[in-house]
Amino acid sequence: MIPGTSCERVVALSPHFDDAVLSVGGLLGTLAGRAVVVTIHGGPPPDGPPSDWDRLCGFGSGAAAASAREEEDRVACGVIGAEARHLSYPDGAYGAPASVDELTDALEAYVTEDTLVLVPAGLCRHADHHRTRDAALGTLAALGVGQAWLYADQPYASRSGHWAGPGAKTLVDEVWRERLAPVVEDFGLPEARTLRLTAEMWAVKHRAVLAYASQLGPLATYAGHFLAFDGPLRTELIWRVGVRPMPSRRATAGITGGT
Repeated sequence: MIPGTSCERVVALSPHFDDAVLSVGGLLGTLAGRAVVVTIHGGPPPDGPPSDWDRLCGFGSGAAAASAREEEDRVACGVIGAEARHLSYPDGAYGAPASVDELTDALEAYVTEDTLVLVPAGLCRHADHHRTRDAALGTLAALGVGQAWLYADQPYASRSGHWAGPGAKTLVDEVWRERLAPVVEDFGLPEARTLRLTAEMWAVKHRAVLAYASQLGPLATYAGHFLAFDGPLRTELIWRVGVRPMPSRRATAGITGGT
């Protein structure tokens, strides 16, 4: 249980197969047996060539990418002791995405009175992250149950090519303050709760992240030394959204560049 909450069940919403584990895998690992990771865009795309990202990951078709990544996610969630669930919506890169209303209807099955929902803050220009966030906040507001906490989506929150070295922790703080400021302002968020993973917690999260083998090469090119021992993935940030406000236009437009 997250300190200061009364929720016994945690549902982490992951826009894609790796987002929740990259962002809050350490926290979820402390909740083994009580955490469910729901991948929103976890369905196979229509027949056809791969997206640019899936091509970079070595796949010859979108279907091959979805199948491989689904299995990677099951392994990763197993490492941290979380249950993996996959919704049927394909990655937004493959055509018309699910609407916020469709996602809201799908998410209702996962939210009960004692559910704490971890929601991506949308610190990127990826519309799938924004739709996931907006649908989750809308669902919780409509149902009037559960608690919503935003999490800093990785690796977008701390994208940098300079994570190696003794100054990594200071760099995390500096980059995150800059990247997160607009979202904190737009949502009226309180001070973030920061979880700095111990070496033991990091070892478990690291093993889970490595399960996403097909993604690691392109992610390293995009986000630098993000898997460094003292790099950004050892620090996790979450914020409670007390009144579940909807974001302003600026937050919806995205904060940083994405893939």
